[in-house]
Amino acid sequence: MAVCEDGARSATAADVLSHRGAVALTLAATALFAVELGLPAFFDNEARYAEVAREMLVRGDWISPHLDFTLFLNKPPLTFWLAALVFRIAGPTEWARLVSVAAAGMALYATCRLGARLWGERAGVVAGIALATMLGFVLEARTLRPDMIVTASVAVALWCWREAVERRGANGWLVGLWVALGIGVLAKGMVPLVLAGAPIAVGTVHEAGWQGLRRLRPGLGIAVLGAIVVPWHVVVALRHPGFAWDYVVNQHLLFFFDRKLPRDSDGDSLAFFWAAFAGRAAPWMLLAPLTLSEAVRGAVGAGGARARGTLLVWLWIAGVLGFFSLTSARLEHYSLPALPAVALLAGRVWQRARAGGLPARAWAWLAGVGVLAAVAGAVGIVAGRALLARTYWILQAPGFLALAVPAAAALATAGVLLATVAVRRRADGLIAALALATVPLVVIVLRAEVEAEPLFSWRPLAHALVAAVPADAEIVFEAPEEYQLVGGLAYYTERRITLLAPPGFVPPTYLAGHMDDMFLGRETFARRWRAGERLAFVSDPQQRRETPDGLVPAPFHVIGRFGDRWVLAR
Repeated sequence: MAVCEDGARSATAADVLSHRGAVALTLAATALFAVELGLPAFFDNEARYAEVAREMLVRGDWISPHLDFTLFLNKPPLTFWLAALVFRIAGPTEWARLVSVAAAGMALYATCRLGARLWGERAGVVAGIALATMLGFVLEARTLRPDMIVTASVAVALWCWREAVERRGANGWLVGLWVALGIGVLAKGMVPLVLAGAPIAVGTVHEAGWQGLRRLRPGLGIAVLGAIVVPWHVVVALRHPGFAWDYVVNQHLLFFFDRKLPRDSDGDSLAFFWAAFAGRAAPWMLLAPLTLSEAVRGAVGAGGARARGTLLVWLWIAGVLGFFSLTSARLEHYSLPALPAVALLAGRVWQRARAGGLPARAWAWLAGVGVLAAVAGAVGIVAGRALLARTYWILQAPGFLALAVPAAAALATAGVLLATVAVRRRADGLIAALALATVPLVVIVLRAEVEAEPLFSWRPLAHALVAAVPADAEIVFEAPEEYQLVGGLAYYTERRITLLAPPGFVPPTYLAGHMDDMFLGRETFARRWRAGERLAFVSDPQQRRETPDGLVPAPFHVIGRFGDRWVLAR
């Protein structure tokens, strides 16, 4: 369906082909996301989800998640369940990342369809191309954690909302909206309700006044959300005293105000959070500022249906970034649900450029960015290796240095292409240049992740440890307050790990009374080590130690060092 400036719609053969193109793009991109999905091994954050899923199968309990065979109710269960289904079919494998690949495909298709609803089928396809070649989106599609499910939940909810608005009385689309949000809540708590709810509520009030909120059928929404979300939460609350308070108050309210206990994560600075969002949205973030003036026109009631669509997308971005900017507990990847919005703005810029509606200053901006990228790439070719070598941990993975020149060359080439198409004012060339520029950079980053495996994955360490100590040796992990980091060690050794008690640790309320079962005291550990028991020791990965001296009582021998982790044995 094509959208005219006045909002009228007319079907054309080209639009039908564009819709098929969206389907083909989604299928092709999803298949490409899954190429070599087993590389690298799970990194720290992924491995905790993999281990919980593995233990679901080992224990036969799909209701009460466990990590290192200790109750773990910090997260809702959907990601664990889906990963466990993959494990049940294929055994423990990094291909559990198919969970995120499938969610990425859903987010991609929803973005295409929302773009088609706002500005026409072809603009939707271009938005899909932008999302499929967005650096942060591709990397997250290959990462096992709930954030891609949340991204898909928000994108699908917003698409269903717009369809419901355009098709008055279309209850099926409203059901789809609430189902999408329910799935998001089952993946990562109440956050999706805020991220999607903010643009939906503001957009609805802006277009139809406060009475327009009734059209969202909140009663229907409560029923649908309740059917999806309530059963697991109620069952777990009845099984495990302390869960309800921890989940509602500690994991949500206190987390937002950075008062959650235990203090198992350190928030990123606001500047880093915003910079990381721009980096994840690369290279398409370059086009987003070119739509701001149109969003302003949409806010004041000018510019017609397309300007209102642009305003909606900016409300989406503002809702995600604004919400997480209010809390110091933010982490950089929390901005992921805004990436489809950036892709949509890229589709709108292409549409305006093709119609000759992009001003000369916009093309000049793009040409200037292209020149800067080319210059930066040239500098990287000359000095990139030396600059990288200044970071201490990079020297532990020499393969990183070999990637400096190819990455710089790719950046320089991308800059030249962008400057060229901007000078010539070619809309199609602009999209092609940015999409093609991303491909080699994605390949290089994925290769860098493989090189980083010994530093940030537990697999090499676990394999060396299992090969060096007897099967009956007890593995003791110097747990930081973020004790969940043990997940990767447990997953790759397929053993229960003994946690050395972190100083001052305050457990979640549902673990009250289980501290003695959960942790080994430091004095007890030292006594057992001196007594000659069969013990192995893995140091805290969050502390940098240049030597292993003082980590355990003498005598000991070093099995190996993996990044900032020392592996010692009696």
